[in-house]
Amino acid sequence: MRFLRWQTPFSYMSAAIPALLAVVFVSDLIVGHQHMNRLMVTMWLVFYGVATALPLVLGRRYPLWAGVVMFAVIETWSTYFLLFSSHAHAEINALLELPFVALYLGWFYPPVFGRVLMVIGVIRMLIILMVNPDLGMGLADPNVMVGYAILIAIFCYVGARTVQRQLHREARTDSLTGALNRRGLGELATVVRNRAARAGEPVAVAMIDFDDFKGLNDAGGHIAGDAALIESVEVWTVLVGMRGTSGRSGGLVARLGGDEFALVLRSGPSELEQALDSMRAASQFAWSWGIAEAVPGEPLDIALARADDELLRAKPARGKGSITSR
Repeated sequence: MRFLRWQTPFSYMSAAIPALLAVVFVSDLIVGHQHMNRLMVTMWLVFYGVATALPLVLGRRYPLWAGVVMFAVIETWSTYFLLFSSHAHAEINALLELPFVALYLGWFYPPVFGRVLMVIGVIRMLIILMVNPDLGMGLADPNVMVGYAILIAIFCYVGARTVQRQLHREARTDSLTGALNRRGLGELATVVRNRAARAGEPVAVAMIDFDDFKGLNDAGGHIAGDAALIESVEVWTVLVGMRGTSGRSGGLVARLGGDEFALVLRSGPSELEQALDSMRAASQFAWSWGIAEAVPGEPLDIALARADDELLRAKPARGKGSITSR
């Protein structure tokens, strides 16, 4: 359906949270309870109904800032009921929204922004507890209620961030070797080059290809070929100082396909040439490479193309070299 194709995970979740709160208000109207202000409940129900429909209508165009506005309104609603409500049911409803908001912040917003809002939320709850020590209307100890709500919200936020980081990492990396894939290289090379530019450092790129990789697979099977790729990536990772997939360390190693790899390093071409030559002499596998310097402002693909031209000139004729050490 066109409607489903128009939606994103962000638009769905942005609609789900107010929809859940709308269900709570509908239940209040149907079941009813003492001291309930039906006019106020109806007004909030209408608001959350609109807040549910808006993300679905806008779909892919629903902006991140609109989610922040929704978050602010929900927190305002929660604060009002926790401070001024005259019945425990409304207070419990206000506490129940905390885990959902925490999941929302952890999944869709940058870590620093989400952490700041989470800290503000915790401080808000502690202030509410001091201002309204009778929170819960005697149903339970207020300190226990608020403490549980805060702990569950923190757990939800950390869990969402952990899953998000894992998914992001899997989307950037090659599952066999742990090197970056093309997407990861494209995203993180900009980070490395920008950091090098601020430090006044050159950036060298290398294209690496194994010599007679087919011969290794024919002789030892795909297990031997996979082992060669994995061990070589480990060596190159140490060479460039790559740690994780943030792009904030020294350089990058990426698998572009098959036995073809790319290196991006904050150094001059001659230093990278010497390091690769030394590592190649100590390795049990044979690989050839070509190196080029990434010119500031030049697209990465162009620098890699020049390095690939150098690789083609340096690589032995296929079938004549040996992938194992001589």
